[in-house]
Amino acid sequence: MADSPILIAGGGIAGLATSLGLAKIGRQSHVLEKSRIFETVGAGLQLGPNAVRALQYLGAWDGVAPHCSSPEEIHILDGLTGKIWKRIKLGREFEKRFGAPYRVCHRADLQAGLLANVRASSAIELQSNAEVVDASIAETSLTLRNGLTMKAPAILAADGIHSVIRNKIGDGPAPDNSGHTLFRALLPMHAVPAGIEANVVSLWLYPGGHVVHYAVSNGTQFNIVATVGTQGTTPEALFKSACSPLAGILRVPENWLEWPALDLAPRTIWSRNNICLIGDAAHASLPYLAQGAAMSLEDAWVLSACMQANPDSSSAFESFAAKRAPRTWAVQIRSRRLGNIYHAKGLTRLLTGMVLRAQPSHLFLKQLSWLYQWDA
Repeated sequence: MADSPILIAGGGIAGLATSLGLAKIGRQSHVLEKSRIFETVGAGLQLGPNAVRALQYLGAWDGVAPHCSSPEEIHILDGLTGKIWKRIKLGREFEKRFGAPYRVCHRADLQAGLLANVRASSAIELQSNAEVVDASIAETSLTLRNGLTMKAPAILAADGIHSVIRNKIGDGPAPDNSGHTLFRALLPMHAVPAGIEANVVSLWLYPGGHVVHYAVSNGTQFNIVATVGTQGTTPEALFKSACSPLAGILRVPENWLEWPALDLAPRTIWSRNNICLIGDAAHASLPYLAQGAAMSLEDAWVLSACMQANPDSSSAFESFAAKRAPRTWAVQIRSRRLGNIYHAKGLTRLLTGMVLRAQPSHLFLKQLSWLYQWDA
């Protein structure tokens, strides 16, 4: 039984990355994905230096990098006036400071890169159309929708924010609804208005909401995310007083993909016996620090190191949680705070603009060191 593959529930970014981390230390795994195919869908995401380092460790960066875009800068802008409040250069000095580049990509490109490496590994078995509907802590087993029960020496729950397995481990409520709604759209590059800088990551701050956009898929597509802070409100209704460039880009999408912004309250228990939560199942956060995928990739790195150092799964899982929880808690808490800052109104909003304009770039970057200089 000890030599049997570890079961991984979920074939998304966390599940695939974790299987690669296990393969790197010579452990076999069996990935269960509920969809009929391992879909490579989604919207854009940002890969900070910490995420790039994790991909390098997992051996997947070379497959992902060619599909990424390399923005020149990050711009934080006033959505009412169009003025730039802060420029963050992402060139050689940024890479030298944090030890890896900053890239953006489509989620499909990241997942496809991970999937290609997984399929090339003899240590990983993939199974689609395998939805997990129950788990037994005592038996270290999973039950699939088709009635099949699967046992393993250890189980990793990478089944996302709505994890079925998390309920078995306990200690924690259901996902929290922030009250914010995310609207995502993907455009062909030729549809981007002339007033929009496509070679930068733009973050527009607006009373009650914010917008982020950037090029993905090696510059062939343009990702837009409009977040509104009040349920039942649309981008058209909220951003009606936006400056011309922002209003222009928001008029382009014919259809928005809409879903609520959910996260989890920081948890104190991630594992029981030989079953452990990983990725969003353990620590889903709001997307405002752009660290959701990065935290899953970091998890895979740290878990592989913990399991290599400790052959006992239960002890390795406890060590993993002890190492990861403080960092992921910080991401969860700070992401919530950023939502308040991004959507600020009145005096708070004016003060935010003043601080961003006055703060020297080197001090702004220093504040990001805790996030981007992480290394397992």
